[in-house]
Amino acid sequence: MTKILVAVAWPYASGPRHIGHAVSTFIPADIFSRYHRMKGDEVLMVGGSDMHGTPTTVRAEEEGVPPEVLANRYHALHAKNIEQLGVRYDLYWNTADPNHKRDVQEIFTTLRGKGYIDERTMTSPFCAKGNHFLPDRYVEGECPRCHFKSARGDQCENCGRLLDPFELIDPRCRVHGTPPSPKETKHAFFRLSAFQDPLERWIADKGHWRLPVLTFTRAWLEEGLQDRPVTRDIHWGIEVPLPGPEWASKRIYVWFEAVMGYLTASREYWRRKGSPVRCKEWWYDPEARHYYFIGKDNIVFHTLFWPAILMGYDENLVLPHDIPAAQFMNISGEKMSAGRGKGVWLPDLLERFSPDQIRYYGTANMPELKDSEFDWKDFAQRNNSELLAVYGNFVHRALTFAAKNFANAVPAAAFLDGADKGMVRNIEEQWKKVGQNLEYCHFRDALREAIQLARLGNVYFDAKAPWDLVRTDRAACGTALHVSLRVSRALAVVMAPFTPFSSSSLWNALGYDSDVHGQPWGAALEDIPAGQRLRVGAPLFAKIEIETPGDAERLDVRVGRIVEVQDHPNADKLYVITVDLGDEVRTLVAGMKANYTKEQMLGKRVAVLCNLEPAKLRGVPSNGMVLAAEDARDVGLLLPPDDAPFGAQILGTRGAPRLTFSEFQKFKIRVAEGDRVVFLGTDEKQSIPFKVGDKFVRVDKGFPPGTPVH
Repeated sequence: MTKILVAVAWPYASGPRHIGHAVSTFIPADIFSRYHRMKGDEVLMVGGSDMHGTPTTVRAEEEGVPPEVLANRYHALHAKNIEQLGVRYDLYWNTADPNHKRDVQEIFTTLRGKGYIDERTMTSPFCAKGNHFLPDRYVEGECPRCHFKSARGDQCENCGRLLDPFELIDPRCRVHGTPPSPKETKHAFFRLSAFQDPLERWIADKGHWRLPVLTFTRAWLEEGLQDRPVTRDIHWGIEVPLPGPEWASKRIYVWFEAVMGYLTASREYWRRKGSPVRCKEWWYDPEARHYYFIGKDNIVFHTLFWPAILMGYDENLVLPHDIPAAQFMNISGEKMSAGRGKGVWLPDLLERFSPDQIRYYGTANMPELKDSEFDWKDFAQRNNSELLAVYGNFVHRALTFAAKNFANAVPAAAFLDGADKGMVRNIEEQWKKVGQNLEYCHFRDALREAIQLARLGNVYFDAKAPWDLVRTDRAACGTALHVSLRVSRALAVVMAPFTPFSSSSLWNALGYDSDVHGQPWGAALEDIPAGQRLRVGAPLFAKIEIETPGDAERLDVRVGRIVEVQDHPNADKLYVITVDLGDEVRTLVAGMKANYTKEQMLGKRVAVLCNLEPAKLRGVPSNGMVLAAEDARDVGLLLPPDDAPFGAQILGTRGAPRLTFSEFQKFKIRVAEGDRVVFLGTDEKQSIPFKVGDKFVRVDKGFPPGTPVH
């Protein structure tokens, strides 16, 4: 029995996560953990939401809300989506917890006490217009390496290179669009260069790492490690535990802090269990193995920075055994990016498809060694031709035929001929191949071998032709079905790490009351008892009929209620309104002063475009748009049904990528007959009504059909 730490990258609490995040972190980590739990190893899987850093502050500033409000909102969404996916953390935490803060400051202080952190004066970008220093991500420009036009001041998300803001070509302040100027400021530096030799010795035996991970890490070592500033000029984050007023406006760098979360979360888990000392079993036992599931843009933080922190903090701590970083899952040839609002979003996927369908496709198309591409048609095709037609079809045929012809019970196996024995051998061979691949984090290959067992089962079933045997040799038919159900039992076990929900359903259908996830890995090799009662239900998987998402999928229109209306401080024709969307409250600027009094606006249910790119209108942030019909003489609000709950979806998908105003203007929304509202798309070939449930959204005032909605 081995102690296994499964450490999962911390997603930023700055927006919904996309499928690319899931296939590099949540899903492979869960597959690996489930497998090792079934093997009998002691697994501790930890992670959580990264609440700090500039992605959160940038998004919060755009929405006009405090960073902690936004971070808590998306932490809750991440936790919900992770649970929906069937991902089982032992602790899904967040970095705003006071215990994390205390432990991080203690690690920082210890490193400083040992001489690995010192204070230095450096040159940082300063925005004269805003009169403040700019954190790295508040600076954007062209990457000097790959020439990506929207590289950030800390890292190019296109090529993964870590950057200094002044390395960018034509750098600019993200908020004001003006070029920053260099200005001296004091920061704390981590002496990464002091760990050059220890890290080179540590890396020397890591031939089992994925080649891209090893290559990227060695390249950094060959260039020579440089000391790095580990504080930032920002107000949202963990305070720097150093004396002096100059540190009050600075916080610990999010990536220096977040990687410490693997250790702090381990401590927290056992602290909550009332046995804090047990954490040492995972962090001080040289036989324990630590695995880190991350994306390729975070490789050096886990292969160099984090091991160096561990070496400096306590030389007896266990260092990473493997860092199976995934490459990117792209869409339309481009990297998915939460920051740029480009991706296939988990909240949307989980509303439309079963978690096992998502997990299956994510694993089958996992970018383990090179980038992969998300494609809607491929998603449907893999589900329909593999998950449904191969695996689901085999087990459903075996179950239904046995139930119908053998009194709803597992028939006994009589004489096993060569084909029967061969099929039983296939169980052991495929079980062994699946396990071997999972040991080395080869998830795509492991899934392929598991599905191969179902393919072999279909070949066996067709060759045995039980529909003929049942009339000519009932005993042989019973044997063929017994073997087929034994294969189905094995599939329920070996597929459990990949598709946990359907494995539970299949296990139950085979007559078991226990939890398949509580079975040992070797249970796949056991026979199924003759006479056990079957519980045949619906097929495990449904067919997916899908086309590339249309224009409407690009919108996120929800029901809101206006709870406050104020005059705009800098514009005579504008209101500043507060809208309650059920799970969040937003501030919007609306140009309706000439058409509605404050009293008429207050309390109304309205249709809100929630994924419009935030903007400042005459100095006031506006995060969304209230939709209204407009002609030359009047403006009329769109009114959802009186009983529509706040936050209910009217059109499109929740969490849809952001739209610029110019992109939104390309869509045609019009008043139709009976004051109803319809979405026509960009080419006016669609006709999708604005509805909540079976009730239509209507216009507040009378407008002729064809009147545009903005």
